[in-house]
Amino acid sequence: MPVAKSNLASIYYESVGNGPPLVFAHGAGGNALSWWQQTAFFGAQYRCITFDHPGFRHSEWLVPESDPDAVYGNVLCELLDHLKIDRVGLVAQSMGGWTCLRFALDHPERVASLVMAATDGGLYLPSRESYAEQESLLGEVRTAWEERRPGSFHPAVGSRMLTEQPELHDMYVEIGDQNSGVSRRGWGEIQASEIAKLQCSMLLIAGEEDIVCSPQRLNSLHKAASGSEILTVPASGHSVYFERSDLFNRAVDGFLSRTYPARPDGKTIVQSFANPEKN
Repeated sequence: MPVAKSNLASIYYESVGNGPPLVFAHGAGGNALSWWQQTAFFGAQYRCITFDHPGFRHSEWLVPESDPDAVYGNVLCELLDHLKIDRVGLVAQSMGGWTCLRFALDHPERVASLVMAATDGGLYLPSRESYAEQESLLGEVRTAWEERRPGSFHPAVGSRMLTEQPELHDMYVEIGDQNSGVSRRGWGEIQASEIAKLQCSMLLIAGEEDIVCSPQRLNSLHKAASGSEILTVPASGHSVYFERSDLFNRAVDGFLSRTYPARPDGKTIVQSFANPEKN
């Protein structure tokens, strides 16, 4: 089992394929296994690296929570140092966005491209009243799921996946169930003035029906990051990469071909992005 022991944590990781390194950072409901549909797609052109955040599945913290350096952005830095990777492309989902955005701001010379899926990375907004209705709905959904009420669904994927793709919904749950005793750290808010200094190219991907991190929240990050791109995927919840992997992979591939090309001709594997109902 490949493990990188650093000053902060013991980090489980997997590496698939060859080419420019592409690191995937999972959300709070997942781990390295969550990216199976992406490593299969991108492994032909990139070295795909997935890992468990410390406190998830096979990774653990080696320092107390009081340690000021015990944040996920620093863990990512130590993992890349261990793998001797100087420059990288990053794909972040939900909680993973807090890891990758912080790293990109602290180490701009090391990040070529950044994909932020269903995450605002901790962007601070002066007023959050507009999110009150969403937060109320999310609270109700989480309670129903934790109590496993009939018809309840995992909030990180949404009701549509349970209805249309029940097997995929159950697989997501099974992956998350491997995270026993989760210990999350590294939360913190990032000011819009910091986002304005972001040097790498950034693509934001939102699920139209996401109740965890709404498209409006990603749009706020888009406005703060000059030159960023944003894409809203119809008929999709919080985990577009899992629920609509074909569309997610195509969109990311097209973005990377322009900002972090793995192919000499710069062409994407599939260059179009279509409505999921037509695929």
